[in-house]
Amino acid sequence: MTASTKQSIVSPRLDVMLAGGLSICVLLILCFFSSSGRSDLIVQEFLILTIALNGTHFLASYRLLYSSRAFALSYPWAAIIVPSVLVLWGLAALLLCAYNPAWTQVGQALTVVAAFYLALHYTGQAWGMIASFSYLEGVRFLPGERRALRIFLRFLAAWQALWTLKLLWTVPPDYRPVVDGVSLVMNWLGLVSFVGGVFCIWRAGRRAQKGLSARIAVPYVALHVWYVVLYFYPKALFWIQLSHAVQYLPFPMRVELNRAEPSVEGRGQATVGVKFALTLLGLSGLMFGVLPNIATTMGPGAQSVWVIIAAIINIHHYFIDGCIWHISNPVVSKELFAHTQVTRTTS
Repeated sequence: MTASTKQSIVSPRLDVMLAGGLSICVLLILCFFSSSGRSDLIVQEFLILTIALNGTHFLASYRLLYSSRAFALSYPWAAIIVPSVLVLWGLAALLLCAYNPAWTQVGQALTVVAAFYLALHYTGQAWGMIASFSYLEGVRFLPGERRALRIFLRFLAAWQALWTLKLLWTVPPDYRPVVDGVSLVMNWLGLVSFVGGVFCIWRAGRRAQKGLSARIAVPYVALHVWYVVLYFYPKALFWIQLSHAVQYLPFPMRVELNRAEPSVEGRGQATVGVKFALTLLGLSGLMFGVLPNIATTMGPGAQSVWVIIAAIINIHHYFIDGCIWHISNPVVSKELFAHTQVTRTTS
């Protein structure tokens, strides 16, 4: 393992690309083609990409949480309580629909919660990557800078929540001026978030004599690019979900490699990585390829069951990530950065 690899999640350049650089390039290319009249490039959903990226990133969080009984029990809310509540909620929704097909509100509530929770999930992951890469680069944020970054990310979460509300709800004519006014304010706050956040990252990097670090800045910039694309192309959410998954997957992969024997190097690490990837890919193909297709052939009732299952998986995944990925947690920090040569300091 090279010295540069030991200061990164994958490698310095790949960290930049996977954390958002690649998604920025792909989305800009898709937007260019869409502006040329090829909008199908924006809205087309490719099942193979869903299985290979989006599905595997869900299952990677399950692999991480339930990798051992001790680790799972250290997060009882994520491992036991929340999934139990979600399963009971889903069963209640199915029973109500079976009794009266018109009673769909309980099941629909799951999808609505998942849609709004996604805003916190995206911004939370962006902060997690900023914290991880700043740790690896030796960049330390002052308390005021951390607070400012978190506030700016909350601006973006509020922007996405409003975007989701407008997508799910047909705004009555009487409320349109209010919603349009709030939307305008949120758009300006998004611009404030971009400028203010990049300034905070630059300032912290300058203090550490590193300037504006691409690894720290790109996840933050990418999130803003995603939302600009969503503003103009709402159906591009599919591609943004894939971008989010690409950001996420290197982190559980790194934990998996670090959990392997310390003596496993080179080809041995590659074997561990390939086994991990193939396991996730196989399970993702079953969960997000085979089962939905079976549900399609069985009629609307079975499709409703799958929609509820998918909503439960989404919500639980968001909650798992919110619980686990805190590098201030010494257990998480040790597992994620065990391969590095970075000395843990308090920032």
